[in-house]
Amino acid sequence: MELTLTASTGAKIHIWREEDLFHATRPDADAAPQICLAVDLFEVIAELASLDLELPEQADEAVALARLAQKRLAQGDGRRRN
Repeated sequence: MELTLTASTGAKIHIWREEDLFHATRPDADAAPQICLAVDLFEVIAELASLDLELPEQADEAVALARLAQKRLAQGDGRRRN
């Protein structure tokens, strides 16, 4: 399962899970996806969405998006589908 979230900055972030690792990338990026554990997903989302973790409101958004992604991906099989 894979999903795309949109941050308040307008950035779209494509996220999927393989085993215990999360993969995230901007759909419009040519770069390889960033790979992380669940505990670090909020940081990857913040970076990809240009959210400033020093600002409480934006940090809260990054955490909320990470939790949403984890919850929605847990409802599926967690594997990327091509």
